[in-house]
Amino acid sequence: MAADDSYNNELRSMGFRGDDDDDLSADAAELFGSNAAIDLDPEGLPQGTAAGSGTGSASTAAATESGSTRKRRASTSKVWKDFDEIYEVIDGKERRTGARCKHCKKNLTGKSTHGTGHLKRHIPICPVLKSRNAMTQTQLKFNPDGSVHLWEYKPEVARTELCRLIARLDLPICIGESDAFEEYITTAHNPKFAKVSRQTTTRDFAKYFTERRAQLVECLTSVSSVALTSDIWSGNAKEDYLSVVAHFVNADWQIEKRILGLRLIDVSHNAENIAERITSVIADYGLTDKIFAVTLDNAAANTRAINQLNPVLSGYVGSLFLHQRCACHIINLIVKAGLEVFKPMLGAFRSAISFLNSSNQRIAAYKSYCIAVGERPRKFGLDMDVRWNSTYLMLKHLLPHKATFSVFITTQHPLVDGQPLLTDQHWYVAENFFEFLEQFYDSTVVMSGVYYPTSPLILHHVLEIASHLNNYENDRDLRSVVVPMKDKFLQYWCDIPMLYSFAFILDPRAKLKGFTNVLRLLSQLNGNDYSCYLTEVRAELSVIFAKYDDKFGGVRLQRAAQPGPTGKRKTVWGRIFGGESSSSGSSLSGTTLGSVTSLGSGSTSSLHRRTSASALLQAATSGASLSSGSELSAYLDSDTVNQYDDDFNILNWWHEHKLSYPVLSILARDVMTVPVSTISSESAFSMTGRIIEERRRRLGPEVVEMLALIKDWEQADARLQHLIEDEELEESFKNLYLDVESV
Repeated sequence: MAADDSYNNELRSMGFRGDDDDDLSADAAELFGSNAAIDLDPEGLPQGTAAGSGTGSASTAAATESGSTRKRRASTSKVWKDFDEIYEVIDGKERRTGARCKHCKKNLTGKSTHGTGHLKRHIPICPVLKSRNAMTQTQLKFNPDGSVHLWEYKPEVARTELCRLIARLDLPICIGESDAFEEYITTAHNPKFAKVSRQTTTRDFAKYFTERRAQLVECLTSVSSVALTSDIWSGNAKEDYLSVVAHFVNADWQIEKRILGLRLIDVSHNAENIAERITSVIADYGLTDKIFAVTLDNAAANTRAINQLNPVLSGYVGSLFLHQRCACHIINLIVKAGLEVFKPMLGAFRSAISFLNSSNQRIAAYKSYCIAVGERPRKFGLDMDVRWNSTYLMLKHLLPHKATFSVFITTQHPLVDGQPLLTDQHWYVAENFFEFLEQFYDSTVVMSGVYYPTSPLILHHVLEIASHLNNYENDRDLRSVVVPMKDKFLQYWCDIPMLYSFAFILDPRAKLKGFTNVLRLLSQLNGNDYSCYLTEVRAELSVIFAKYDDKFGGVRLQRAAQPGPTGKRKTVWGRIFGGESSSSGSSLSGTTLGSVTSLGSGSTSSLHRRTSASALLQAATSGASLSSGSELSAYLDSDTVNQYDDDFNILNWWHEHKLSYPVLSILARDVMTVPVSTISSESAFSMTGRIIEERRRRLGPEVVEMLALIKDWEQADARLQHLIEDEELEESFKNLYLDVESV
């Protein structure tokens, strides 16, 4: 290379000019002869040229005849990054004769005597490069002061982001050390990327988890109370995990959800072990004195566990609301009682679906038949015995294809006792049963919400379910189903949980007047006397408010007194206010649930009505007296809010009125935080099922917990946790199409 530099410098000193070294050589070649090869002699001058001489054809010819070979001089022009040099042996010497484009593979002249200008002109018009550049976009990032931001590769940042990617997409932990992943990143994104071993990634996970957990602990220090849900899951790896999920209201009065722990429970699922693990998780986050309520399913061990947790977790405001039963689990028990009656009918549909799915040839035949009759072909999914909502979804996606499915099964399946497997009676009962189950499915979906309060909605759904069962009680086809379901309903919801009542009263659209009307309607539907219960609710509300006043009364000194809301008259709120003379008499088409106007309608004459509206109103005005100057009295005595659409935000209303009700707003916030179902814990198990898949059964419990919690926290940052399990379940039944348009 030193000789090359000496040669080029000598040419420039002789007056030659060029854009690069190759062009410089071309200019020199024009002087020494277009066919002469320009090589260096030991003196650093072109061979065949004496100092001060003009041409040296004789010496050049001699060198050619001798057949001497020298090491090929490296090309220095940048143009050769896009071209391959083509060499041939001419007169015993290796000469460059052409250039091949690396992109479009076009051959061009490449002799040193021709220079590189034509090669440079080819690059902008190369068709392959033009199409490739059209797919890329260069973006400059500017700092606030206008200077250009220079991106700097930081390996520690890359490894942290790799941990986030693995957790969010359930990728193998060893993906960072795979050749394919390294090739993808270095080729498409960052050539400086280096492989990351599984052990390093695991350590990075622990570091990132510790940092995120410290941030969550700091966030929870500013929260006054937390509501928990917990459940136990058994995975395919024969390992059971207990989840602990926190629900709280942030500084902006928005509901947040975080999984706090996913602990291996490899011992008996008794009350002691359940309580021990819940207590351990709560202590790790410093929440022992902030627990307002714990929502669990109806397992007997959970009830006994709460008895052990009572003295530990009752430091906030007592244990009145500490134990809440999962409303969705109760709905599940109610529906399962009715499904027992329909087992033979459902068994016929399960057999038909299994018959179709058991053979690829049969599926192909059904596909051909659907195409022939002009219907989009699809398969059908089977339900699961442990999940009644899967039975609802099975019927939902099967009934629209009644014609084609029934004809195919009738012609292909052998007769059963001389009858087709599916008769018209089967389809008639299935259609009625599907419509009957719709109410329970809708209630389950609403009760599974994450980012809105569910506790003030549960009484609406209890009322709707009671009315629904009452309407179908005398149905000829469903009477045998409704009776056991109604018994199960009364077993769990004849006595209304106190939390449901408080949440309903603290809805500014209802208050005591609306609650009284709900009790009246329930009394008509199930024949229970709620007058004593109404008195008890008023007394407990007064007691719990007094506790809050003692605990948080200091906040009142920090705020100026504000008058309560006035000037709004009560209006009809569906059936709840339908019979009150003080209402305007106009009907309301839209309510929070969209169908409150039908609550309690239907045949109620068969029910024994042991409570009158006047008795309930008398109970509402008697009972524990409240101080006329208290916030609670001011709230209950003020008019209800006349806003019944879906856009009404209860938490936002209390946030806007916290100056008027500084203490009562804290009580309302705590009550609204409590989830009435454990779906949030069960969704953690759906996530865990993807983490502990067949290829990842060797993951340790600590790694499983880190992966599940990081994924949940990442979803919480983007507020994407409201992907309830029913939507995921419905996808498994919906996307079963067999044609090319299926996804």
